[in-house]
Amino acid sequence: MTARSDASRRQAASPGADAGPSGRRVFFALWPDRETAGLLSGWARHAHAAFGGRIMRADTLHLTLAFLGSVPHDRVAELAALLDEAELTGGTLRLDRYGRFRGPQIVWAGPSASPPWLEAMHGWLWRALARRGFDRPEEPFRPHVSLLRRAAPGDPAILPPPRPLDWTPLRCVLAASAPRPDGSFYEILAESALRGPGPGVQRE
Repeated sequence: MTARSDASRRQAASPGADAGPSGRRVFFALWPDRETAGLLSGWARHAHAAFGGRIMRADTLHLTLAFLGSVPHDRVAELAALLDEAELTGGTLRLDRYGRFRGPQIVWAGPSASPPWLEAMHGWLWRALARRGFDRPEEPFRPHVSLLRRAAPGDPAILPPPRPLDWTPLRCVLAASAPRPDGSFYEILAESALRGPGPGVQRE
């Protein structure tokens, strides 16, 4: 099964109504189109039947490339400019398994193997961020899309194997998060179309 994202565009970053007094919680991510998000919501419903918890809304599903935490307002535009400077090349990512982060009680969808183009994009982004003073996390990159939060204990291996989903993301976004009673609200501050398919990043 193959799903592609809608045509993307670049947007200027702005503080917005959900900005805090000192900064915004921001992250870079690959954002799915509506069809892909709908298919992943089906995965979430199957997992929810076994583990309960809170199902992530379809409009919030994404694959995080770099979470930066709270960033001062005057640096948000600088981060958005990265998406104009880079010529990022995408490809197809096969989501074919469930996984779990036990600490935050998250059940997720992910690939059995991370493709070279995704590893290259992640590496380029963190090198660019390091030059701007951001510290790369020590834990290895594990590409995933969170489906459930506050899930009950259990091994996702008990779930029937999902039908593999071949996702070809066409946009990388800079997004901001703000807590809401029904879960986090995400605002896309800037986005850029991906070249594709092909391995890696074309320009440093």
